[in-house]
Amino acid sequence: MSSITRPIPILHKTRVHGLALHVGRSGLCLNDTVHLHPADDGRLMVTASVRRHILGLIPHRRQVTLGHLGPRAATTLAPWLAAPDGLRLRIVGLTPEHLAGPEGAEVHVSVWGEPLPPPAYVPAPPLAGA
Repeated sequence: MSSITRPIPILHKTRVHGLALHVGRSGLCLNDTVHLHPADDGRLMVTASVRRHILGLIPHRRQVTLGHLGPRAATTLAPWLAAPDGLRLRIVGLTPEHLAGPEGAEVHVSVWGEPLPPPAYVPAPPLAGA
């Protein structure tokens, strides 16, 4: 048997809250890679590499904060945050401003990661009367 493990889905689709950019003009596409960074206030910030133009002519890529994950998603991901490099995040849903309803633009991501090792077995203490 090989020692290579396959990533498992941790969060199939979760919303990015507090969007900090214009989704329609950002150049983001489905299946783009995004990254997680813990913030000082405990939130998990989502960043992506976005293509911008210098002087309207020269394209270059820049890391931009998209927003943050909700508290339930952050709680679910807590065991994997010790080694966030093992996580794989992709954009799985985009709704730009001109297509969004009153709730506004949306970005959804999926999170995949290596399976966690099973917890160590700790035998129960012997019963007093046995």
